[in-house]
Amino acid sequence: MSNLNIQAREAALLALLRVDKEGAYANLEAASRLGAGEWPAAESRLFTQLFYGALRHQASLDFLLGFLLKQPLLKLPLPIRWVLRLSLYQLLYLDKIPASAAVNEGVKLARKYGHQGTAALTNAVLRNYLRRQKELDPEALARQECGDDLAAYLSLTLSYPRWLLAYLLDLWPLEQVEAFCRFHNQLSGISIRTNTLRISRDQLLLQLKREDAGFGRLAPEAIFLPHSAGLGRWPQFESGLFQVQDEASMLAGHILGAACGSHILDLCAAPGGKATHIAQLTGDKAQIHAFDLYPHKVDLLKENCRRLGINSILAQAGDALQLPEKYTNWADYLLLDAPCSGLGVLGRRPDARWRKQPEDIPRLAALGRRLLTAADRYLRPGGILLFSTCTVTGEENEGNIVWFMENFTNYKSAPFAHLLPAHLPEKDLAAAKRGIWQLLPQDLGTEGFFYARMQKRDG
Repeated sequence: MSNLNIQAREAALLALLRVDKEGAYANLEAASRLGAGEWPAAESRLFTQLFYGALRHQASLDFLLGFLLKQPLLKLPLPIRWVLRLSLYQLLYLDKIPASAAVNEGVKLARKYGHQGTAALTNAVLRNYLRRQKELDPEALARQECGDDLAAYLSLTLSYPRWLLAYLLDLWPLEQVEAFCRFHNQLSGISIRTNTLRISRDQLLLQLKREDAGFGRLAPEAIFLPHSAGLGRWPQFESGLFQVQDEASMLAGHILGAACGSHILDLCAAPGGKATHIAQLTGDKAQIHAFDLYPHKVDLLKENCRRLGINSILAQAGDALQLPEKYTNWADYLLLDAPCSGLGVLGRRPDARWRKQPEDIPRLAALGRRLLTAADRYLRPGGILLFSTCTVTGEENEGNIVWFMENFTNYKSAPFAHLLPAHLPEKDLAAAKRGIWQLLPQDLGTEGFFYARMQKRDG
């Protein structure tokens, strides 16, 4: 095996240790490592596969390791746990990597980040699996382990927390739950949003000179890239020709439907993907005041504005629940992209599935109601309020909109099917015509988003 692939394995191990031990965010850690040097395409792909794959399939890998180890996995040093997970992941899921290479390179890492004893253990465990792999069928073992507990069975086979599977099974039929989980377990590419203030999408695609790049399906500014190694160093990024943003998120700017010259308020704006897109759609000729609670995130928003050449956004640190009095009845359009459980973006943030807790959902739903209450104060009569999240829970989404419309009777639904830039399946169009839409990632191949568009009545 070449040194190139050894480097990718070691980088994946170090990144996984940062996520596990120090709480680093997976997407930021991956971007940081891929942006740290000139990665050949094959090396960056292998790093991405190993890093995200081991994180996504951690529960399934740990379950199988329980049949291969003579001691509990958690008794082993943290680096060796991750060496075993990385190596077993290759044996289970990456059929283009020779088994001998997965074992040998795993042993080398176990020796480097442990000692001769942990290297011998790693070798024994992996070769034990290769000898017994026909009898160690994960699905059969999970059925024996879980009996009639469907959520537990899915937890072991699809690698999600049991509580989350139980929640989703209450929300959807089994087929939808399986499709949702499998979608987020796939290695997928990334969408970028053309900065049409500077270049057209066709021109940007030509500049990228990538045969594997293609147009997005839902947003007219979108370009899809199967791989994104070193994207932050690309000259087109540095010169502000594009912004990284999922297509589902890009739809926010279109659905808001803001007019040039209007007053626009973005309450939870950082790092600014939606705010800068709204500026783009209004020709950089609106007054956009973008707030975020955390100053360091506001700095990211300001940097994105600088790089993209956007001047119409005033980025400020502030608590959206209590903005200054001057913002009372100020906004013609208000975007509230509320903090949420983030269950619609588990593919891009695979570590999040292990960090979420069931109590997060009602806590964040309550915060959403407080933010909606504050938003009413800032929006002028006749103005448009767009509420969005990147999750799929009923409490945070439809439940909060039902609560809001019952308690703020001066609002009406504002349909937005006419604002959507792409043709959608009939059920999605029907939802948009009602002014409330849950995008399911397993249906549309995007992140999972929720949108509700409302208008404040005059008088």
